[in-house]
Amino acid sequence: MTEVLATLLRVNLALAIAVAAVMVLRLPVRRLFGARIAYGLWGLPPLTTVAMLVPARVVTVHLPMATTRAMEAVFDPATTPVALPFDIQPLLAGLWLAGALACLAWQAWRQTQFTRATRAGRAGPAVVGVLRPRIVTPADFDDRYTPAERAVVLAHERVHLERGDPSVNAALALLTCANWFNPAVHAMSHWLKIDQELACDARVVAAHPKARKAYAQAMLKTQLAARPLPLGCHWSSHPLAERVRLITRPAPSRGRRLIGAGLTLVLGLTGAVGAWAARPAEISVTYETPSATAESRAAIERTSRALPRSSGPTAPLRPTKPHAPVSRTEADATPPRLIPIAAPLQEPIRPPVVLRPARIIQAVADRSLVQPGSAVRVVASGLAPDGVPLWSDFTAFGSQRFYRKGAYERGGSRYSIFTSVVQEGQRLRVTVSLGRAFRPELTGAIDLAPNQTGVVRLPTGQAMVVSATVRPETPEEVEEGRRMMDEAGNAAGGWG
Repeated sequence: MTEVLATLLRVNLALAIAVAAVMVLRLPVRRLFGARIAYGLWGLPPLTTVAMLVPARVVTVHLPMATTRAMEAVFDPATTPVALPFDIQPLLAGLWLAGALACLAWQAWRQTQFTRATRAGRAGPAVVGVLRPRIVTPADFDDRYTPAERAVVLAHERVHLERGDPSVNAALALLTCANWFNPAVHAMSHWLKIDQELACDARVVAAHPKARKAYAQAMLKTQLAARPLPLGCHWSSHPLAERVRLITRPAPSRGRRLIGAGLTLVLGLTGAVGAWAARPAEISVTYETPSATAESRAAIERTSRALPRSSGPTAPLRPTKPHAPVSRTEADATPPRLIPIAAPLQEPIRPPVVLRPARIIQAVADRSLVQPGSAVRVVASGLAPDGVPLWSDFTAFGSQRFYRKGAYERGGSRYSIFTSVVQEGQRLRVTVSLGRAFRPELTGAIDLAPNQTGVVRLPTGQAMVVSATVRPETPEEVEEGRRMMDEAGNAAGGWG
């Protein structure tokens, strides 16, 4: 039921945007390329609807089973249902069904009223029916219209039959009933039929250019039906002034119409593809085999044992004291997929400085902001979606924002861990991403206290272990920061 309601809302949002686009374009397109091309613009809403119903693209994410089992005990508010006093889905479904049935009953009543008027000879000219449409005329058709007027009126109705307009209007009636709550659909139902009549007028006048006067006179003599016609096409004089003005205007050239038709087709396809691409991708999770998971764990353990253990600033980052387990209330206050925990689920992978010494990193330095006099070191580790162990170790300094010192390792993976940190008192906002571009679909964040370790679960499902420690800047680091700022200022002055 949830999926059905979500699909219905998604389709109606796309419909509203498509209808708004057509309403903006229909008048300029009519002036430039003619009424027939303007009527073709109404193909955009159904194309967009179909695009929203086509299955979304699938993104496959490879997750190690070890990471999945480690995160099973962590409360995730993004996957935990919110308790409601009652289930609202049946209520919404019942409301939608009641509205759809009421709209369908209204359409049926209007059709019945028109049918009765047709049998009494008081309705028409019109095309009635869907499966077997036919042309109906009023009882005084021969007396009211001249032979020339009868010819153009019947030509008009035959154009409706040739183009399949009764089927279009029937589909539009069903669409209106299914989406009765959407004002854009009702606006589409009104203006599409007007553009349909204008396009039909343009085709008849193009085929009978000398019958413009008879055509205009037939419009003035037409008696409107007592009720509108939902299933069919009625020879309506509305909007009379617009229709008379258009049939007296010279028709656009064939070349201009071809250009307009091409642009309309491109617009419809672009809108459909854009609507489909805007849909969120479906995540397909593939878990590694137990042997592959064991190999990944063994690689992490071997890397951790090979790292030096020192007591200086580069010592392993551990919590200074044990913390109480995260309560449900604290978890509820945490943003979805940002899951702080009291202790690391696995030992962070220390950077092997014997293999790669610390270096200056400038690519993402401006994302960090540290209070003056402080140096914040962030160590992050985890497995990439392709199963390769990743780690990064960056230190940001309060004396400047031009660079951070550290290193990272990605072991041949196309992913790499980059972090940023913003210090606000005793709160450290640490952001972790699988790339230096910090794309939203690969990025998560967490709030930590100094010397605390936590886990960030990225949108890809990866769990990244993050540790943060705060220490005072050394005089050498402060002096180096000032020198970097001076060099940056001199370089800017030289370019100026």
